[in-house]
Amino acid sequence: MKEKRVLSLALAAALALSLSIPAGAAGGSSFSDVSDRNTAVNADVLRLMGVVDGVGGNRFNPNANLTRAEFCTMVVKFLQKGDQVAMNATRTIFSDVTSRHWALGYVNLASSLTVGGGGSSGSSDGSGDTSAPAAALISGVGNGRFDPDAKISLAQAATILIRVLGYQTKQVGAVWPESYLNLAASIGLTDGVSAGAYSPITRAQAAQLFVNALSCKTGEGSDYYKSLGSAKSDVVMLAVNVESEDGSVARGAIRTSGGTYLPKADNVTPTGLQGRRGTLVTNDKQEIVSFIPDDSTATTVTLSADAQAAYLKGTDGKQYTISGSTPVYTASKSDGESYSSAHTSLYAGSQVTLFSQRGKVVSVYVSGGAVSSDGDAVVVMGPASAATFHKLTGGVENFSIQKNRQTIGLSGIKPYDVVTYDDLSNTLIVSDLRLTCVLENASPNFKAPEKLTALGHEFEVLDSAWDNTGDFSTGSQVVLLLTADGKVAGMAKPSGDVGSTAIGTVTASSAEVFLPSGGTLSLKGTVSSGDKLAGQLVSITSGTKGQIGASKLPTRRAGSAFLVSAMKLDGYTVTPGVKIYEQTNSGSMSRITLGSLNGADVPASSIATYHLNSSNMVDYIVLKDVTGDAYIYGIMVSKTNITEEEVLVVDKNGNPVVDENGNWKYTTKKTDHKTWTLVSRQSTQFSTETDYSGKNGDFVGVSVGQNLSGGTMIRDVKELTEIRNVTPKDFFEKDGSYYVTISGKTYAVSENVECCKKVGGSRYTQDDWFQQNTGAERLNACRVSHQNMTIYIDPVGQQVRIVVGN
Repeated sequence: MKEKRVLSLALAAALALSLSIPAGAAGGSSFSDVSDRNTAVNADVLRLMGVVDGVGGNRFNPNANLTRAEFCTMVVKFLQKGDQVAMNATRTIFSDVTSRHWALGYVNLASSLTVGGGGSSGSSDGSGDTSAPAAALISGVGNGRFDPDAKISLAQAATILIRVLGYQTKQVGAVWPESYLNLAASIGLTDGVSAGAYSPITRAQAAQLFVNALSCKTGEGSDYYKSLGSAKSDVVMLAVNVESEDGSVARGAIRTSGGTYLPKADNVTPTGLQGRRGTLVTNDKQEIVSFIPDDSTATTVTLSADAQAAYLKGTDGKQYTISGSTPVYTASKSDGESYSSAHTSLYAGSQVTLFSQRGKVVSVYVSGGAVSSDGDAVVVMGPASAATFHKLTGGVENFSIQKNRQTIGLSGIKPYDVVTYDDLSNTLIVSDLRLTCVLENASPNFKAPEKLTALGHEFEVLDSAWDNTGDFSTGSQVVLLLTADGKVAGMAKPSGDVGSTAIGTVTASSAEVFLPSGGTLSLKGTVSSGDKLAGQLVSITSGTKGQIGASKLPTRRAGSAFLVSAMKLDGYTVTPGVKIYEQTNSGSMSRITLGSLNGADVPASSIATYHLNSSNMVDYIVLKDVTGDAYIYGIMVSKTNITEEEVLVVDKNGNPVVDENGNWKYTTKKTDHKTWTLVSRQSTQFSTETDYSGKNGDFVGVSVGQNLSGGTMIRDVKELTEIRNVTPKDFFEKDGSYYVTISGKTYAVSENVECCKKVGGSRYTQDDWFQQNTGAERLNACRVSHQNMTIYIDPVGQQVRIVVGN
C-alpha cells in the first residue's frame, strides 16, 4: 500500500462530482465539464488506467481536437509503459521534438516500440514517411520531423491502434487508409466514432477509440484487455474513494462486487464508473489496471410496493421480473446476496438500480435509505453545514441528501437527526427516528457498548454513540437516536427538545416500530389498551421497564385530494416511502401499496387522516375504503361440530330425578357448534363466537381483527359481484398488470387474485385452489385449465378478486 494513494480531503472534494441523477443510478463523470453519459464513462475508464488526467482544473475538454503528441502520449500510457518515458527523454529522434517539447520522452518511446511487425509500403501511422521501420508503432511526417502539434486524424489514430492490437500488415492490407479503416470497423474499433478518414478527432472521440480497443480482438485472436492482467467479468463497480479492506488506506480504494482494490493509477476517483457493470482487470499486485463496461443497461426504480419473490414494481407503473438467483448488491459491502433472500428487505420507497442484458435483469444495486449503516454516523446537534459531514464523506461536499426517502437541502436536517453516508450515490441518509425507553443492559459495558437492550430488543450500537453512552446505566430512561435501519447512533436525556418520534402498531404485548429504511423494529412489553389499539397507527414510547406506551395518531383532515402522480396532499410533499393504510367501515386498518391506487387521485372525502414528519412531509396516510385491498378474499365454509355431555335430569321444580335404584338420573345432551372458515389458497379460521349471517359457499371479502383471547374475528364483510361465462381471451396484460373486459366494461385484476380449480359445490379445502406464488401465475394457470370461468368483483375497488374455473 502506498502512502501517496491516500487522497487528501481537499483532493477528494475536488474530484467528486455532484450526482444529479437519482440515488442508486450510475455515477456522474469525475471531470467537471463532461455531461454526456457515454463520454463520462469513457473518460473515467481512461482515467482509471492512468491514460488521461484532464487538461487542468479537473476538466477534460471533450470537444477539443487532439494533437499527434497528445495521442502518442495516450498510447504509451494505454500500453502501461509510462515508467519507461524518462529514459527516452535524453535524446532527439525528430528535429521538431527536442528537449523543449513536453512530449519528448513519449514521442521517442512510441517511435522505438515495435508492435505487430510486418512490412508496409507506407509509414505505420499513414503519414507518408517511408523511412521509418515498418514495424514501428509511430513514425514521422518526413524530413526527420514528427509535427507533434498537428491535429491527428481518424485514419492516423485508427492505424496506430491497429498496430497496438498487434495486427501485421498482411492481415490489414496494403491500401492506406482504406484497409486500416475497414479492419477497424470490422473489429469494432471505430464503433460510435463519426468522422471522416482525414478529419481531426476530438478528445471525446479518442476516448471512445481507446475504450473500444480494450474489447477488440488482437491480431492473434484474443481480447486485448486480457493482455493487461487477470480479468473478472460481471463485476459491478459499487463505490469509489472508499477505505481499503485492511484499513491501511482511508480513501482511494474502489469497492466492486468482486472485492475492494486500489487502482494502479495514483489519485483517481472514477465516479463515472459507479453503478456500471463490466469486466475488471487486475495485475499481480491485485491493483486495478482497467475496467471495461459491458452492454448492460442500468435502470433506476423507486418501488411502489414491497418487493415480491419473483418481481418488483416501480412508481413508473412497470413490473420487473427478477430471478431468485439474481445477485443484489449495496455500496456498503462487496458480497452480493441472492434476490430470493434480499427481496424481503426491499420496501415501498426503496430505490434500486436494475442491470439488464437482452431484456433480463442480471444484477441489482440497492441504494439510499435501504443501505445498511455499517459505517460511521453523525448526530447533528446544531445547524448543519457541509463541514459537519467532512469526516463522514471523506471531504466530499457536493452530496445529495435524503430524509425519509425524499431529497432535501441542508436546512432540512434538524437537531438530533442521525446522518449516515451512501458512497455509491454520494448521498447523506438522514433519520429522525427516536425512541424513548428504559435501558436494561449493555454489552460489554456502557462506556463502549456494542449492544444495548431495551423492551426485549437488542440494538446494535455504532461508535458514534460512545461519546455519551457512559452517562447512562441500567434503569436509565433515554432517547435512542437511531439510524434509518434501527442502529443506535447516539443517546440523549428526554426533554422538551428531544423525545420519541416512533410510529408503528401494537398488540397487548408487543409493538412494531416502522423504520425509515422501510423495515420494522420489534419490541416486547405490556401495552396499555393494546387490544383496543390493535390494527391502528400509534405513537410509541416507554417510561417504565417492560411497559410500552401507545397513543393513536391525532386526526388530520385533508382539505384537498391526494394527487398520486404528483405525490402531493394538501400542498405537502408525500414521501416516496409513504405508508398507506386503508380503513374499513368497522374501523380496522390494513396496509396497502401505493401501486394499488393505480395512479388515480384520491378525493379528500376518502382520506381519514394523514401524518407529517419533522420535515413537514407526509409519511402516513389512512384512506377510507378506497381499493378493497384491506380485505382478504375467499369462500366462506361452515362446519358443524356436535359435542355430547352428560347432564343431570331434573323435574319441573328443578329437583334431581332418581332412577329405580335411588340414583340421580343423567341423560346425554348434544350441542351443535358452527365454525366458519374463509377458504382460499391460505385459509383463515375464525373464533367460535364469530357472528356471521351469510350462507355456506358465499364468495366474500372479509376484514379481520383479534379478540381479547387472541382469536381471529370478522370485523366487516363485503359480498362480491358474480360475473359468469368469462373466457381466457377476455383477459389481457398491460405494463405487467392484468385486466378483463366484459360487456364493454374493463376491470383490473388484483395482483393477489385467488383462483379456484374445481367445478360445482362449495370449495372446502386449500387443495382446490391454485397455489402459485403470484396472482399472475395463478390466473394464467386457471386460464390454461379452463375455457369458461366465473369472476368475482369487490364492491370497493371494483377489482377481480376471485376467478373460478367452470
